Amino acid sequence: AFVGAESWSLRLHFSALVAVPFAHGAHVFMPATALDRGLLLRLLATLQKRLGRFDDKCVHATQAFFETLPAHGGLSLPQLDAALSRAKQVGVESRAFERRLEVGGGGGAAAAPAAAA
Repeated sequence: AFVGAESWSLRLHFSALVAVPFAHGAHVFMPATALDRGLLLRLLATLQKRLGRFDDKCVHATQAFFETLPAHGGLSLPQLDAALSRAKQVGVESRAFERRLEVGGGGGAAAAPAAAA
């Protein structure tokens, strides 16, 4: 699973009667509108609340959505694929950064990769 490793599953329901995403039990209700970055971020927040605990994968996905998806307009499947790929990459980068902090005891500019000229 992308967010969390629990064995439970959620059912996603789309309805024109729903204004904002919300969860009830194992059901997530979504507005029946075109998917855009804002709606995707609201869905992610709803899933994070439903998860009931902090999960780094939600942070990685949020960063990837802001980095790769347009602020306005609908989203295409290739854009979503790129965002999910970037979220996985952010996770790898985050874990590598945390390992450097544990080993080196520091971080900041010294731990950051060199910028291209």
